[in-house]
Amino acid sequence: MSIQDSSGGGRPGAPHGEPERPLGRVLVVDDDAAVGKAIVRSLRQYQVVFAQSANGALARLQAGGQFVAIVCDFNMPGMNGMQFHGEVTKLAPALARSIVFVTGAETPEFRAFLAAAGNTCVAKPFLPSELTLAVAQAARAAPAHR
Repeated sequence: MSIQDSSGGGRPGAPHGEPERPLGRVLVVDDDAAVGKAIVRSLRQYQVVFAQSANGALARLQAGGQFVAIVCDFNMPGMNGMQFHGEVTKLAPALARSIVFVTGAETPEFRAFLAAAGNTCVAKPFLPSELTLAVAQAARAAPAHR
């Protein structure tokens, strides 16, 4: 499912009514649809693709989806964020470095994983500006998955 902002806002300095150009595609992975929608709203300047499971997100990558960054919940049923990161590393190592994790419960295992992997984490609840900044930094740090 692709979700885009439909506010009809214009690009600063663009002719009135000209739609904003997205900064790139971001894959959002969260088992909680309400949290996923909040993330989508926070990233309105991007074209966002939402997956409600890690397996669904991996299917989008395997199908050739191109993304500048991924936002992933760490604690999900079936496949957690650490396992998802491992699978993305096999498919697209550069993109794995652009995963921004979100979590409401950091464990020692999670902190050790983040330290080893070098990815960013934004703690829930988060301000939209915090998430937007983390995604922008992740997108600049790693080339788009092609």
